[in-house]
Amino acid sequence: MCTRRVRGLVTAIIATFLLATGVVSPAYAAERSSDPGARRKEVQAQRAQKAAEVDVLKASDSELEQALDAIESNLRRQEAAAASAAQAAEAAAASAARAREAERATAAKLGRLRGAMRREAVDAYVRGPSDEVVTAFKSSSLPEMVAKQQLMRAAMGAGADRADELRATREDLAIQRAAADKAEQQAAARRREVDNRLGELTQSQAKQEEMAGSVEDRLEKALAEADSLAAIDGQLAAEIARRQAALAARVAVRAPRRPSRPSGPTVRAGPGNLTTVRGIVVASEIAGQVESLLAAAQADGFSLNGGGYRSSDGQVAARRANCGGDVYNKPASQCRPPTARPGQSMHERGLAIDFTWNGRLISSGNPAFQWLRGNASRFGLYNLPREPWHWSTNGN
Repeated sequence: MCTRRVRGLVTAIIATFLLATGVVSPAYAAERSSDPGARRKEVQAQRAQKAAEVDVLKASDSELEQALDAIESNLRRQEAAAASAAQAAEAAAASAARAREAERATAAKLGRLRGAMRREAVDAYVRGPSDEVVTAFKSSSLPEMVAKQQLMRAAMGAGADRADELRATREDLAIQRAAADKAEQQAAARRREVDNRLGELTQSQAKQEEMAGSVEDRLEKALAEADSLAAIDGQLAAEIARRQAALAARVAVRAPRRPSRPSGPTVRAGPGNLTTVRGIVVASEIAGQVESLLAAAQADGFSLNGGGYRSSDGQVAARRANCGGDVYNKPASQCRPPTARPGQSMHERGLAIDFTWNGRLISSGNPAFQWLRGNASRFGLYNLPREPWHWSTNGN
């Protein structure tokens, strides 16, 4: 225990020396500090940075919730730090103002003392010594000599007192000027800290806004997928819609944002561009590769079915009902209930399939999913990780 304390003391002395001599910066010292509060802030910032890098479209719901929590927690911490820094800067500015006021008061006092001494000197020169002093100095008797000494002491004492007061006031002024300079330096440092905190806060707010926009995109796609699933698995579709509504509630409390996609209708597959492949309707452009995939799966013992193309007509009607008539512009989170804009789903273009096996949607734990994961890319279809049943030409 004694050795540990000695090591801690030596470490603290070395750190203080390095900081005082400028070998390390205060920021580095804080970063290397073993203070639990500083370490906790560092960890929160790291988590927020990692959260901002999450692929929102492909993350699981729990991963996305954790990312949102990390970003919001970091933002709240930085808001509190910025507010605290602003209060400290205000207090430092007030302290500097008081120090300068004290300096000015002492400087004024010093000026008055100097003026008084100049006036006294001029008066003494003009008037000359008093008759009593002259008489005392001319006398040679012992009592008169004693009186002469007392008069001289009185005259010298008054001047010495004035000189002592002047010297003390000069010293006070020097001390107060140094204190005022230091207080202003501290106030300037506090203002710089405020600027830094506000800069960090602005960056965090931008990250949060970017995350909110990405979540909005995710909502559009997930809600569109739920609509596509409704005919295949109504219960799962309702569960997806419920989870996305919870996310929408978190996003909707943010400041209104511009639509994440251009306004207006999205190009969708029309009847002449669709082909039915073994009961699955897809865009004609991918009909050949879907046929090849289904045939290969059949050869390996997996008879796959599913839902492909879905018309946007129902989505347009739902948007008119749920979004105040704004079909293409209002973000999904601001509709009640949250409703995806038409054209957000790859199903509406005929470029996605929700696969079923043995009459049920494919899940990540069954053999059909394992087969698709190992083979679908050969046929140009890719999975959206959080939805094992959903395969499209671009993984979205």
